[in-house]
Amino acid sequence: MLTVVFFGKTGAGKSSTLNALFGLALATDPAVACTSKPQVTLLDPDEDSGLPDEPVRVVDMPGIAESLRAEDLYQPYYEKWVPQADSLVWVTQADTRAYKRDQLYLMKLLPLLRPGLQLIVALNRVDDLGVDEGDESFNTALRRPSAAQLAVLPEKISDVYGVFKEILGEAVPFDRSHVVPYTARYGWGLEKLKIAILKGVER
Repeated sequence: MLTVVFFGKTGAGKSSTLNALFGLALATDPAVACTSKPQVTLLDPDEDSGLPDEPVRVVDMPGIAESLRAEDLYQPYYEKWVPQADSLVWVTQADTRAYKRDQLYLMKLLPLLRPGLQLIVALNRVDDLGVDEGDESFNTALRRPSAAQLAVLPEKISDVYGVFKEILGEAVPFDRSHVVPYTARYGWGLEKLKIAILKGVER
């Protein structure tokens, strides 16, 4: 069985991403943490799923940076599931420059990362990516980024890659292609994210 574990800061959109990727119905709320224990779902492959030939287990983990007390409570969950992961999907946001908490928690997880692990940084909320005043924002009618957002996206990806590479070093294979931009809200980029995740768990 293949295991994909979803991590990230609370409120970054882990559950929403899983719902959009795999047609699940996990609870979501932009203001209240809904995941206090790992939510494990077994996905059975079929002709239309695009999944590998064997079952895939996806695990929605409680968010980091909710509170110091919560992180202490959640630590045993992290210690259980991270070593089992074939692919670790770290969900973060495109509409911020604050990644310190991502880095700090990733440092805590480094001893749990096995060398063969694939790590994908899922860069959510591209629809909220800022552009210069007067530039067009996300096109909700066509459900795709504006030309101005697409123009700044490569720099954003490079910045986020640098943030994570600084901590990961050579612990696991990680390059710029492992940062995948998308929006769970409008669906843009989701297919590329799905392909990146499942490519890493196929054996």
